[in-house]
Amino acid sequence: MSGYYLLGGQVAVVTGAARGIGSAIARRFAEEGARVVLGDVDLAGAEAVATEIVERGGDAVACHLDVTDQAAIERALALCLTCFGQVDVLVANAGILYNAPFLETPREAWDRLIAVNLTGVFLCMQVFGRHLVQAGRGGRIIVTASTAGKRGSRFHGAYCATKFGVIGLLQSLAAELTPHGILVNGVCPGNVETPMGEQLVASYTRLLGVDEATARRELLAESKIPRPARPEEVADAFVYLASPLASYVTGATLHVDGGMVMR
Repeated sequence: MSGYYLLGGQVAVVTGAARGIGSAIARRFAEEGARVVLGDVDLAGAEAVATEIVERGGDAVACHLDVTDQAAIERALALCLTCFGQVDVLVANAGILYNAPFLETPREAWDRLIAVNLTGVFLCMQVFGRHLVQAGRGGRIIVTASTAGKRGSRFHGAYCATKFGVIGLLQSLAAELTPHGILVNGVCPGNVETPMGEQLVASYTRLLGVDEATARRELLAESKIPRPARPEEVADAFVYLASPLASYVTGATLHVDGGMVMR
């Protein structure tokens, strides 16, 4: 790869990189010159995306990564250092979705959401944050938050709780790590054309007792841009936050939601 790239010379680790927003982030980072480690519980899916990146002239490797397992996160860091010699950017993207009326939400669903969406982010930020501080080179930590972390909504009680928690966590970490040259930010997508987005449509179809078209309209009702985002449009926000263009941005959450939660 030649020419000027926004992320040239950087090494990034992306969790939840086998599909959806995570795979789009990995592809866009590679297109902008970053070397990328793609982590996911779906190793075959992550390997397929890494292979695609390499075939297009980029540099990427995949690993099995369960973000609820600290040892697995430490192995991903070790793989990154072995393959590329450094790490500059962590994208804590892995997450799961669950929708149900709050009074019908089972404890097991709550525990699983907390484990993946909140504790998983905590563990990734801690493992990679410690390394970045020790390395003394600065860096970026970027978290996939959500518009669900900015306001509550029906059927999203447990999911909203995890995303509100993630935003508080990243703001707190930004206050601690920015003096080390490590900028910590988040991206808040709204409705996105991903497998998780389709899961959301299916759940609204069932919960509201309506057809799929009506469920889609309900989900887009507050968006000022009357369509879901493409994953690449969300990934571009991560590229910005990882790049020199965002050198004075920390503790922020960037909305990529079509105006859904404008204040």
